[in-house]
Amino acid sequence: MWMTLLFPNSSAHSPDTLLGMNLIINDSSIGLSQPALIKKGIKMLNLENCRPVKTPLTPAVQLHTATDEDHQEFLKLNRNYRSYTGMLNYLACRTRPDLAAPVSILSKFNQKPGMSHWREVVHCWKYLKGTSELGLILQPKQDKIMDRISWYTDTTWAEDQESQISRSGSLAFWESCPILWNSKKQKNITMSSTESELNALSDGEQENQWLTLLIEELWKTRLGPTLFHIDNKGLLEKLKNFGSNSKTKHLDIKAKNLREKFKNNEIAVELVPSSKMMANSLTKAAPLSSIKKLQKECLSILSPTNKEGC
Repeated sequence: MWMTLLFPNSSAHSPDTLLGMNLIINDSSIGLSQPALIKKGIKMLNLENCRPVKTPLTPAVQLHTATDEDHQEFLKLNRNYRSYTGMLNYLACRTRPDLAAPVSILSKFNQKPGMSHWREVVHCWKYLKGTSELGLILQPKQDKIMDRISWYTDTTWAEDQESQISRSGSLAFWESCPILWNSKKQKNITMSSTESELNALSDGEQENQWLTLLIEELWKTRLGPTLFHIDNKGLLEKLKNFGSNSKTKHLDIKAKNLREKFKNNEIAVELVPSSKMMANSLTKAAPLSSIKKLQKECLSILSPTNKEGC
């Protein structure tokens, strides 16, 4: 339809691929998926007949730096660890937000992988074996359309047992469609869960400045104050009533920047129950309940033979 409008005399069919992704377009939604890449990775690992697993990583798994002996044991497999994490990263960045945390966690060991890391890489591909038809769904919901971006930011606290550094996860929606997500280690060790949540919110707010400008420029519109969802009551209290003391001096710059935007109605912050925190599965090796929550909001079954899933 788009090609016909742009080139009336063209016999070209509607686009069905975009930068290596399958593209399914109908009147109410757009679906993006990468089944070919998933099939390629599964074939390279000889997992065509494997039993699928339900989560990308073993829930609550803790991975540690490989010993020299463990690394040598992995090298005997004659596998290129980075090839498989690289393919996972390509999926996570484009159509599979449910892979964001696994990719971030597994890629940490690209330089010196061990057998435990490799087992989790294989585990992730077994998960993809059972979810290969899932893809990103962009489908505005009439009852949820708002004139502003909605963010979910969450974090673990001292999740990495070796470095004690927390991991942040964030997920942005516009008109109820997932448009941006990430999972990454924080830059510093935090002294409390509130400080860890503050880092995640601050990073999300900075990312949001660019995202807001991009949407306003492309759509020629003016967005309202961005709504941030958090699940830490202490952080919300700090934004409303921030007072500096010896224990919070190091938080002053980030907290005061957020509080100023909060007071000036440039952003809104809303407390949500942890059970409804959409970004939870972007912070760790999440349980099935968190994975399903993310799948429900961001993904759908997409295949050329089942366009109704779009």
